[in-house]
Amino acid sequence: MKSDPLIKTVRLSTILGGDARLEASTYLRDGYGFVRLANQCPNHIRLGDLADIWQPSRLAGYTVPEGKGLPFFTAGQVFEDFPRVRKWLAEPFVPQSDLRYVQQEWLLLSCSGVVGNITAVYPHHKNKIITHDLLRIVPKNKGEYGWLYAYMKTEFFKQIARAAQYGHMIKHIEVGHASEFPVIIPDASVRSSIGAKATEGVRLRSQAWELRDKAFAILEERMKERGAKSAQSDAKSWSGISLSTVFQNRLRLDADSYAGQVDAIEEMIANGEWCTLGSVTTFCSDLGRFARIYGDGGRPYVSASELFDVNAIPTKMIYAKLVKNWQNYILHPGTIIMACSGQKYGILGRAIKLTDNHEGLFGSHDLIRIMVDESKMRSGYLLTFLNDPLFGRPYVVRNAYGTSIPHLDPLDIQEVRIPRLGVSEDVIADLMEESVSLSAEADRLENEAMRLAQEQIDLAIARLSDSA
Repeated sequence: MKSDPLIKTVRLSTILGGDARLEASTYLRDGYGFVRLANQCPNHIRLGDLADIWQPSRLAGYTVPEGKGLPFFTAGQVFEDFPRVRKWLAEPFVPQSDLRYVQQEWLLLSCSGVVGNITAVYPHHKNKIITHDLLRIVPKNKGEYGWLYAYMKTEFFKQIARAAQYGHMIKHIEVGHASEFPVIIPDASVRSSIGAKATEGVRLRSQAWELRDKAFAILEERMKERGAKSAQSDAKSWSGISLSTVFQNRLRLDADSYAGQVDAIEEMIANGEWCTLGSVTTFCSDLGRFARIYGDGGRPYVSASELFDVNAIPTKMIYAKLVKNWQNYILHPGTIIMACSGQKYGILGRAIKLTDNHEGLFGSHDLIRIMVDESKMRSGYLLTFLNDPLFGRPYVVRNAYGTSIPHLDPLDIQEVRIPRLGVSEDVIADLMEESVSLSAEADRLENEAMRLAQEQIDLAIARLSDSA
């Protein structure tokens, strides 16, 4: 049965006041109605009145070998929980480089591609060239930082931002659009209470990442004491291997499975005390592909990329019971999750430990589920080794196969050798497990601040109905 088309009339004055937008979607989005409602609230103000909003000029950039230029983050990397610099730009070709660094008191708003996502600036963002595809939001009053962050994390604000986007394939918003976004302003005491939660969440997450870095530093120091060279050390331009080694590695013929950055790591591990990952863990990864049927009544669904972003909110709901053995896909706290599909320079091989915040989520099949036997090895130590950027992660990713989208097979991951470091393992594990705990608390505080901010928005709009 053919349905009637959705028709809405718009006044010419409205079009002329909105950058002369002629696309129907501009006026059919939820955000268009949200803007009109917010502008009717007596306690609203323009975002541009609360913060200085600006954007660096477009940057083409010329890449140079690793470590030879200025480290650069794309917009997607800025939102990652543990971004790794994968592009270095030639300094002479980066105009006004000072304006491309960010400060920790700022917020960053995505203005290209997926519009309207917001993140705080964290220590690992500093001293990096940050893409021009993020608007810089600098609160004029530092006391409003937390409220602004909580408000801009709400779905209400995201929809407002997306109602202003323009473009065909790749959506954009400009500084001028963001300056006009309405911000509902509740009482000062309410803003202060909500803002304090959001600010504390940012602080705890920064502290968590400092602990994680300390865990990596101790691991790397202990391994270097045993004669290991890092994955970034000079490697031989060629290396010979025996045919038996190729057979042991499941007939892998790609050179980076044997030579260069992983050669010294494997030699050190083999000569010291070690165990295989499979001997201290249980794998629950025999999960096949499945047809995804999404709907508002389903379970929250998370892909690998969403899990490895900072406190990403699931954007899809899946009808879980239409998937065979759907219970096996549900995520539970305490499990280590490893991304087994993606790019070697991206999230492939990255691992996280799930917390109570992940309970009940429906996880993609592209996630290797690993349960650690704590009586044999502490999960915090294993997590540190797997993610260590100099030793563990290159050693894991060497097992990747495939061209356009490399994959990791659970059989190979179970055979990964884990070095045993004696009493240092407990020190490393304590740091990493505290880091995981603080990150979980940061997520909880941030989500609570966002929920309370949305409540204030709903109350302000409800008052409009009462006064009508």
